[in-house]
Amino acid sequence: MALLVWLLSGLLLGLLKRLLMPGPPGSLVATLTLSMIGALIGGYIATYFELGTLATFHIGALVMAIIGAVVMLLVAARLRI
Repeated sequence: MALLVWLLSGLLLGLLKRLLMPGPPGSLVATLTLSMIGALIGGYIATYFELGTLATFHIGALVMAIIGAVVMLLVAARLRI
C-alpha cells in the first residue's frame, strides 16, 4: 500500500514540475521516471528510520518520499538531464 502511495506521489510531483517548468516534449517520461525513483528512495530511507513499512501507510514516510522526489528533480535540473 505504501509503495503505491510513494509512486503516485512521485508521479504527481513530476507532473507538477512539468506544469511549472515546461521543457522539451520528449523529457516528460524522464521527469516522471526520475520523480518516481526519488520518491521510492525517500520512502525506503523512511522505512530504514522506522517511519513506516512497505505494507502500512505512515505520513512520515510520505513526507520523506516527497522530499526524495523533489531532491531527485532538483539534481536532474542542476545536471540538465
